[in-house]
Amino acid sequence: MTVPSRLLQQCFQEARNSASDLIARCIDAAIASLQAAEKASKDVKQRDRLALAWWGLLQNKIHWGSSFPQHLHEAIEAAPEVQTSRPALLGESSLLSLVEEEAVNESLESARLVHSLLPAVEQQLTVLDALMSSVLNLPTVQPERNPMRPSVFVRALRETMAIVEQDPQMRGLWLRHMGEPLGRELQKLYERVSLILQRANVREAGYRVRLATEGGQSTRSGGLSTRSGGLSSRVGELGATSGGSGASHWHDINGPVSLPSRPSWAMADSLPPMPELARLNTHVDHEVFHEFLSQGGSHYDQPLTHDYYDQVSEELAAIEAFAAIPVLDESMILEQSTRYRDLPVVDRPAREVGTASQLSRKAWGEFAAAHERARVLMHLKQKAQRVAQAVGLDLVRTLVAQVASDPLLLAPVREAVVALEPALLRLALGNPRFFNEDNHPGRRLLEGVAQRSFKYNDEFSSEFEAFFLPVQKAFNDLNANGSSEPEPFAQVHSRLKAIWEEEDRQELLVQDPGLQSIRYAEERQALADQIAWDLSQRPDVDNAPGVILDFLYGPWALVIASAQLNDTASQADPGGYRKTVSNLLWSVKKEVTLKRPKELFAIIPGMLAKLHAGLEMLGKTREETKPFFDALMRLHQPVLGLRRARIRNDANNSDPVPLEAAAPEIPSSMSMELDETLPATAEQRKPRPKAQPWLGQRELEAAGFEDTLPTDYGELVEPARAVPTDSGIDADAEVIGLSEEESIDVNAAAILSGLREGDWVDLFSRREWLRAQLIWASSKGTLFMFVSRGGRPHSMTKRSCERLIANRLLRPIDAQGVVKKALKAMQKPDAASPSRPAESAAA
Repeated sequence: MTVPSRLLQQCFQEARNSASDLIARCIDAAIASLQAAEKASKDVKQRDRLALAWWGLLQNKIHWGSSFPQHLHEAIEAAPEVQTSRPALLGESSLLSLVEEEAVNESLESARLVHSLLPAVEQQLTVLDALMSSVLNLPTVQPERNPMRPSVFVRALRETMAIVEQDPQMRGLWLRHMGEPLGRELQKLYERVSLILQRANVREAGYRVRLATEGGQSTRSGGLSTRSGGLSSRVGELGATSGGSGASHWHDINGPVSLPSRPSWAMADSLPPMPELARLNTHVDHEVFHEFLSQGGSHYDQPLTHDYYDQVSEELAAIEAFAAIPVLDESMILEQSTRYRDLPVVDRPAREVGTASQLSRKAWGEFAAAHERARVLMHLKQKAQRVAQAVGLDLVRTLVAQVASDPLLLAPVREAVVALEPALLRLALGNPRFFNEDNHPGRRLLEGVAQRSFKYNDEFSSEFEAFFLPVQKAFNDLNANGSSEPEPFAQVHSRLKAIWEEEDRQELLVQDPGLQSIRYAEERQALADQIAWDLSQRPDVDNAPGVILDFLYGPWALVIASAQLNDTASQADPGGYRKTVSNLLWSVKKEVTLKRPKELFAIIPGMLAKLHAGLEMLGKTREETKPFFDALMRLHQPVLGLRRARIRNDANNSDPVPLEAAAPEIPSSMSMELDETLPATAEQRKPRPKAQPWLGQRELEAAGFEDTLPTDYGELVEPARAVPTDSGIDADAEVIGLSEEESIDVNAAAILSGLREGDWVDLFSRREWLRAQLIWASSKGTLFMFVSRGGRPHSMTKRSCERLIANRLLRPIDAQGVVKKALKAMQKPDAASPSRPAESAAA
């Protein structure tokens, strides 16, 4: 067989370590059974044979104690190679594989032994088959692939016997009398192995469901009969994933399917019986929780009965018994937690966490073990005096399970909630409904940690570690405190908030310049739009060239607006930029300037200097503004040409030349270039408010436009401006392997319109996935600013956001109230129980 995983190796090691004691107890029971049969037999020959049989077992007990573990190890290692068409029941093919076709009688004894084992181990084997199939990465449950199925133990036992006993009939006699004790031993072993797998958060594989043609009953493919539940009641109470709720749990090929079968004790108008309330996992009905949280029902004030306390004692005894079951070592826990570390954060599957999970002892101390947390719960149930206290304890455990199953929370955060369960349970003993109080310190702490954790999307990042270590220490301190008062929770929350607020202050120093820049740009644009409208009402804009009005309504309105916003002296025309408008409009009136060229030549130098100064103040470079000044020069060309013509004429003639005669003719080749001299169209004369604010190069960089991949911030600047941009949407989509169909099958506009300031998203930027928060959106909803780790800004237009969303490069995170969502889910019909937490859908 292929080399098994470390988890499988631990299961095999558990079987091998137990094998010596297992065979010894089976031999003792078989000896007692043979001796009883000898005394009851009246046939002398039969009595002699029975005596010889038990004597042989007694002689081989010590030898088999050392050899059977090795035979079992070899049988388990070879088990996947021995497959049958009917794995649970031995047919002819499995018979031949067991006995190598040497002795038909012994084959029948082996088959009878396996058949006799099935009723005793069926419940435990059903769960183990499903867990083993999952560990082996099988799509559905395949019992014949379970390397620890009963036939493997029978094979090992037969081979152990064959070494010392050549008589097949004697070996058959031994097998017959060892069947019952072997069934009991396998039942216990299967429970322990299943618990090891469940503590490792292994999920059960699904069964295929088929309808039987006779009898009208549904059966599972594979030949095993169906029984609701999974492990024995005791193992189920320690967190088995298929246990004892009273409902039938079937599986189809896609996963578990619950057939609603409401327990008789969980009616809305009644409580579970007292012994049921005393169990580790009571499976309280959702309507009971709803009534309990709504403060309804005087029956919650009833005292608990002796039956309740007797059952609590039994539960505690069971917990102590299971405390000796081996747990995963730290290296295996680390291996499981880092299995998907190399995957992109958005592609990592949510690691299974529940109240039955074994956590890292290095991180969580004694409460890393599920049985330690269970022990605290049962001791508190032992101290409870009223029904409300018992139900309150169950509510806390169920809520912890619900939060632990939330895939939107990083696995370490969910593990922290599970680890905090003992401290939360102590609160419930004094205030059973504290989770229903929005301002209770316990609830506020849990919610605060959960909400803060949404700031991170990578549990392996140094930023998350810096956040999580103080939380881990605080939770451990609360568990060690042992208090049932809320004050320690309030103090811990205050300390953590102080740490977070200081971090936020530091990040604000980084993000504030960008945020202020983009807010200033929006305010400046709003004022510029108003100024542009005011300019359009001037009488001297009539017949002005379109290029001039475009300039005045666009860049120059921004210059005037910027000067007014920066003015601290309340001047009427700060910077004199409004006066320049009059000069500029007059200078392009050809019919006037040709008659008064001297005045034009007088104002041009100062006007040009003011125009350049204003545009540079705005952040525009000479290269960016060159197209406008080239157009302005062409508009002034008739007067400039007139001056040159008069100079030449004065040099050749003494008589002055009329102005009209001096004006140069415009070559037909320049007619296309001088279309800009045409008066503005009706549409050009009417300024339109800009959809989004204009930003200069420095403002773009401060706001994080250049840091966001992909970006289309070129639409925020003048078309003539050359803007360096990063690779586009298609390149980013290719990086993460998106197909064209995947990139468009989403209502991006609707998703974007649903975003609000404070919402979290996963953003693909600079070839990595970042967790970012929306901190600002323009009043028109056309510009957005996000901030990721360290206060790093990412700003983009509406069009860019929609393209990112459509290409799955920007993914909103549903970070609604975690505790509120869990409480709501608990009060629904499909609410999770601590042994089977509900699965929340990821956004």
